[in-house]
Amino acid sequence: MTGPLRRRLALVWLGLLAAGAFATPWLPLPDPAALDAAHRLAPPGWWRAPFLGTDPLGRDLLARCLAGARVSLVVGLLATAVALVVGVPWGAVAGLAGGRTDRTMMRLADALDSVPLVVVVLFLLSLFQGHEETLAAFGIGRLQFFFVAVGFLFWIPTARLARAETLRLARRPFLDAARAAGSPPQRTLARHVLPNLLPVTGVMLVLTLPRVVLMEAFLSFLGLGVEPPRVSWGILAAEGLGALNPLVDSWWLIVVPGAFLTLTLWALDGLRPAGAPRSSWRSRPRKTEEESVGSPTAARREG
Repeated sequence: MTGPLRRRLALVWLGLLAAGAFATPWLPLPDPAALDAAHRLAPPGWWRAPFLGTDPLGRDLLARCLAGARVSLVVGLLATAVALVVGVPWGAVAGLAGGRTDRTMMRLADALDSVPLVVVVLFLLSLFQGHEETLAAFGIGRLQFFFVAVGFLFWIPTARLARAETLRLARRPFLDAARAAGSPPQRTLARHVLPNLLPVTGVMLVLTLPRVVLMEAFLSFLGLGVEPPRVSWGILAAEGLGALNPLVDSWWLIVVPGAFLTLTLWALDGLRPAGAPRSSWRSRPRKTEEESVGSPTAARREG
């Protein structure tokens, strides 16, 4: 499929999904939490209700998938924002400072990146459970803590990309002029580096968002993310897998939420700029000249 056509289809799907997710209360659909024992495990009606079938408790699966889309998209956007807020300044400071500061900051990021993601999530959730009452006093619940934790998982690839772009900007004449004029590093960072990182920040947003959505679904599927009564695609897939029975044909319980997640990831990946790397849980940008070991430019910056 060609790039422009795929991008248009991706925008159409994301627009319909966002509209349906946030307009669910006003759509002619049952309440996602409403039980209906008379219509348990009803197959998809496609052109009549229930359009995508019901679950073992009689809840409408289309309504629950749209409610799950609302949670998944909100968590994805907020967690991506957290990753950008943490990663972009970190990478910019490391790239601008250079030398020992750069090496220390990025080695610390590498050390954190070497820890398995599930271990990090379990550690952060244990911290939340130990201080749940204190955080609740500040209006921070499990969902808010969850998207902060997921964002924390993805700030490191963002920091690497921001550092690489800062190293490229460091060769530009306007930064040499700022240094020659006696501009302090904080002013140079705030007025010259960070504003010029806005275009690459948009690329980081597009690359990070599908990874965050997939991670949220994965953690919720394992029971480490969003908790009932809230709904997410990961929870729906876990419920569908648990309800599968060789004696009862209920394939839609896992196919429908899986299709919503797959189409959304496909659409988000279709928004990538041409030439940008494909989404992955841990992506490392290609080394630039400044990052290459033993390069003359690296030697000059570290000196």
